[in-house]
Amino acid sequence: MTNIQAIKQHQEALLQKLKSRQKPEKYSIGGFDVMVNPQVFPPATDTKLLVVHVRCQKGDRIIDLTTGSGSLAIAAGLQGATGYAVDINPDAVRNATENLQRYNLTITVIQSDFFQNIPPEQFDQIFANGPFFEGDINDPLDHACYGVRKFIDDLFSQVFDRLKPDGKLLIVMADWCDLEYFEKTVKKNNLQSTYIASQTSDDGERTYNLYEITK
Repeated sequence: MTNIQAIKQHQEALLQKLKSRQKPEKYSIGGFDVMVNPQVFPPATDTKLLVVHVRCQKGDRIIDLTTGSGSLAIAAGLQGATGYAVDINPDAVRNATENLQRYNLTITVIQSDFFQNIPPEQFDQIFANGPFFEGDINDPLDHACYGVRKFIDDLFSQVFDRLKPDGKLLIVMADWCDLEYFEKTVKKNNLQSTYIASQTSDDGERTYNLYEITK
């Protein structure tokens, strides 16, 4: 069994565990707490890597495209940013709304497939933390794990028009992803990527890379 196969088995087992979860759980991340409801993917190593690099100025306009429980949007909002938190999973939209309301932040939560339901606007910062494997999408929670190539294609075909001239997208890609395809797609859409940092899971088995995407 290759390492990638082992990682995918771990991901599939985690996904099944999450689908059977019945009660909310509290997670601490970025110096604050979020409640994560059933059918919502919780903050993990990749989210922790991203959240420490969310650095906003007061008045920045942001959009968190894969908000989940709302962690990145909260981190931005606590620094004075406003904007949108987005997820394709309706359970995540409800969950992020509850968490953002706890902190009384000016972030609007919308159910959307990327920018589909977002009014025309360019943003100072965009955050994205998508799937890392190919696989079947059978319910909304599956979007957190499967469909990586479509995620990359759809994101980078739209993000150029949604960034301000000096704006940036922060995105996590796993070590085992097709990073060559990722870089190729970035360049094809007249964008450039800069590696920022990496973080390895607590068990030492999975490494995630953070990239900054600019025009």
